[in-house]
Amino acid sequence: MSDMMRLMDEFTVEGPLLSGKFDLFGFQVEIAESVVVQLVVMVILGVLFFILGRNLKVEPTSKRQMAAEYIVGFFSGMVKDTMGEKYKNYTPYIGALFCFSIISSLMGLLGLRAPTADLSVVGTWAAVTFVLTIINKFKTGGVKGYLKSFIEPMPFMLPFNIIGDIANPVAQALRHFANILAGMVIGGLVYYALGQFALGLFSIGIPAVLSLYFDLFSSFIQAYIFVTLTMAYVAMAECGDD
Repeated sequence: MSDMMRLMDEFTVEGPLLSGKFDLFGFQVEIAESVVVQLVVMVILGVLFFILGRNLKVEPTSKRQMAAEYIVGFFSGMVKDTMGEKYKNYTPYIGALFCFSIISSLMGLLGLRAPTADLSVVGTWAAVTFVLTIINKFKTGGVKGYLKSFIEPMPFMLPFNIIGDIANPVAQALRHFANILAGMVIGGLVYYALGQFALGLFSIGIPAVLSLYFDLFSSFIQAYIFVTLTMAYVAMAECGDD
């Protein structure tokens, strides 16, 4: 037991590292690891979508174009089924958010820290969702409808409605962040422990199985949940002005 406690004391989990810093008009600007990795993610997605989107034809004649059309159809159907036909313009945003979340979470497979394990990253995404819900309330109900939504169905619901509006993006961000971070910590602990005990093939097989879940399955699930909540919050933000 004492040996295990010693190993646990030696294993540490740190936040995003500082990748660099520079002076800008007398102010020191620091660039976190998460920012650099997100730039890598954008490059990966940019190259991928450039390959899928070039030389498209009216009638698909290649597997590449069929794959591109399948991806567009998948996100289009997701938005239509969850938000309704009138929200089809949200398809590019939902698709980009879904892909960015997955690739960010899979950065751990390349030995990089997943940006989704940084609360400031997913917190920003959730803040965008919050802004979109406010915009939709004003768009569908105007100022009167927006203010009225805080006292529905009864005036005494005002504090609860305010708390609910704030709690939604907070819970959305924490859910995504906590699941990815937990997978990273558990994976790190397993790698560290097996490396200390030198269990041969088990030192490779067990982490590989865990990685299959935490790095692949969990990444897709969390991305799907996040975009689904985004669509649900925005669509349910409709309010009338009567």
